Amino acid sequence: MAPIILLLVLLLSSTTVIISTSKRTQPKFSAIFYFGDSILDTGNNNYIPTLAVGNHVPYGRDFPGRKPTGRFSNGRLVPDLLNEKLQLKEFSPPFLEEELLNNDIMTGVNFASAGSGFENQTSRLSNTMPMSTQVDLFKEYLLRLRNIVGDKEASRIIENSLIFISSGTNDFTRYYRTLKKKKNMDIDEYQDSVLRIAHASVKELFSLGGRQFCLAGLPPFGCTPIQITLSGDPDRACVDEQNRDAQVYNSKLEKLLSTWQGSLHGSKIVYLNAYEAFMQILDSPAKYALTRFAMIIGFTETTRGCCGTGLREVGLFCNTLTPICRNDSSFVFYDAVHPTEKVYRIATDYILKNAITQFN
Repeated sequence: MAPIILLLVLLLSSTTVIISTSKRTQPKFSAIFYFGDSILDTGNNNYIPTLAVGNHVPYGRDFPGRKPTGRFSNGRLVPDLLNEKLQLKEFSPPFLEEELLNNDIMTGVNFASAGSGFENQTSRLSNTMPMSTQVDLFKEYLLRLRNIVGDKEASRIIENSLIFISSGTNDFTRYYRTLKKKKNMDIDEYQDSVLRIAHASVKELFSLGGRQFCLAGLPPFGCTPIQITLSGDPDRACVDEQNRDAQVYNSKLEKLLSTWQGSLHGSKIVYLNAYEAFMQILDSPAKYALTRFAMIIGFTETTRGCCGTGLREVGLFCNTLTPICRNDSSFVFYDAVHPTEKVYRIATDYILKNAITQFN
């Protein structure tokens, strides 16, 4: 699959802005570059030949304009919300050359691809863009950037940017469980294999000029509705084995990051505890209430998605023929895999408080 640039790019002027969020002074980035899977993909898969798309209703029903964009949710995702908090403007594909010369706004650029993983083989299952292809697209972006602003300014922009990576879930829930586990590959061995690929990706991005990295650990994917359904548990409890696998991987990743940072001189690598962020919601769902239509609404449904039965529907199986819940604000999940915008808003606040502030 020939790589294509899927991005609209705005470049930062020499003046940056310091944003205060929740009474905290946030660091200033010249840009944020997003790499990962459907948790971050704001529509890139719309432009490649894959069935892993969310560019149809009922996705996007709460997005500005009330239209599907390729985001696997009812509304906005973390990149949208984080960019807004940090006053970074993100554009959806396709790439438009004339946008390159706007020099007055900080920018967020997204390379993520739903259905992808660190492993190339994971992405082959759905013909999406693995981490290696996303890094290749970043290289193409850098060439265009250097041609427009010159080597020195391009290097300054990349060095003062944040590289945000959230990947790996599909490696474990899809590739490992459908292929590797059947071949009796030990989970511990597979975790180490994925971590080596993650390390190689960070090293390559560092060699391209990246210096500030935020790496998300795995979420408790054993709590997603589809994994609960596949487990066959009539009580619909989280799949403990899968959550333990995620926790062990996260523990290994967090311990390795200091070593990685030490070997990449001048780098700053921050661990984002996605597992904790999500479990806080699942453990105390009623705590996260908001006022809507004069009613105070917390999460009341944590094991089913808003779309259809909420047990299996995701992607093309969540469509115009699928019934949809009336109040997605009470649901943690919009489909059988992906959270609602309300969850992403909570996650964004967690990221700002627990990860972004570490770059000050």
